[in-house]
This record gives sequence, C-alpha cells and structure tokens, in this order.
Amino acid sequence: MIKAVIFDMDGVLVDTEEAYQERRKNFMISQGYQVDNIDFMCFVGETFETLWSHIEPYVNVDCHTLQARYISYKTKHPLSYEEVIIPNVKETIEALYYGGYKLAVASASSTKDIYMALDTIGVRQYFDSIISARELPKSKPNPMVYIKTLEALKLSASEAVVVEDSPVGIQAAKSANLYTFAFHQPHYHLDQSKSDEVITALPNLIERLKIIDNE
Repeated sequence: MIKAVIFDMDGVLVDTEEAYQERRKNFMISQGYQVDNIDFMCFVGETFETLWSHIEPYVNVDCHTLQARYISYKTKHPLSYEEVIIPNVKETIEALYYGGYKLAVASASSTKDIYMALDTIGVRQYFDSIISARELPKSKPNPMVYIKTLEALKLSASEAVVVEDSPVGIQAAKSANLYTFAFHQPHYHLDQSKSDEVITALPNLIERLKIIDNE
C-alpha cells in the first residue's frame, strides 16, 4: 500500500527550470561569455555545484570562481516563486494530505529555496520531511536523498512513490527502488523514459495512486 508521496521541487512544484536557465544565460552574458553553444537544459536536475563544473569547459575561469560570481548575481536577481507555481499544486497537496498520505520533498535545491517555494505555495505545513541533497555527501543521480527521505518517513520503498521531472532525478528515484512518476512539461523536452509512467497534470496523481493500490 502506498503511504507517501515524495516530490522533487523544481519542475514539479514550481516551474523554475526555464527561469533558472534564463538567469544563468543572462549571468554568463554579463560576464562576457558566449552562451549559444551551451545547452543549459542538459543540466536540469544537477546540483548547484556540479552544474558549474559542467560549464567550466566553456569558460576561462575555474568552476568555483564562476559559481561564486553567480551567487552574487543570483542574490541581485531573485526568482519570484509566485510567478512559477505549477497549476493545481496546492489543491493536489492538500488532497493528498487529507487523504492520509505522508508528504516529502527531496530536492537538489537549497533548504532555504525549498522553504521559500513551499511557503509561497502555502503548503509547507503539510510535509513530514524536507531534505536538500546539497546537505548530503552525494546528490542526484545518486539515490541518497531518496534513501534518507524514506528513513525520515520510516517507510520502505514499496510504500512510497516519487514525482520527478529530470533524467537525473528519475535515475536517483529508480536507484532507490521507488515507483516514479515523471511530470511532463509540454514547453521543454526532458528524457523521462526511465520513469514508471508520465503524468501531465498533478491532479492525475491522485487517481493513479488509487489504481496502483488496487493492482
């Protein structure tokens, strides 16, 4: 029986992926770098640190310097979560919570950003576990963040499902032996072929959980 739903954050609860890529592109341009040859969407789901190591070959500074510069830029150009909330996310989370499911977030974003997003949506109080992979030795695609989440929930992998969007997030969830829904965003393409199934709207998750429990 499914007792919990574990959510990734970016691209699942808030539609931040394109906004992040646009901010990174603008930052690179502000530093005098060309961005036409960099496919930023390839880095979706990566941790903050690993992302800049991937970009390092395209620039003439080391990834740590580039990352430090971006942190300063990011502070001056904050993202407005109000503008990127996924449709029906609050209603879906409330329906799951009042339906008796435990809820968790397992994200590569910082704890501060996770809290900010959940507070903006107005749902932080419904979550039993919130874990940032940045605070762990290994991030996605390593399954550690999902293993730690299951431990926090005191559940086995067979008692929970995951909602992810990125290939690295899906790989992490599947490596933790979790049934994985891929949330499909129609305006950009991600390889979600390794998920168990794809949903195109969050409310669909509720009906699918009922079906899975009856299979």
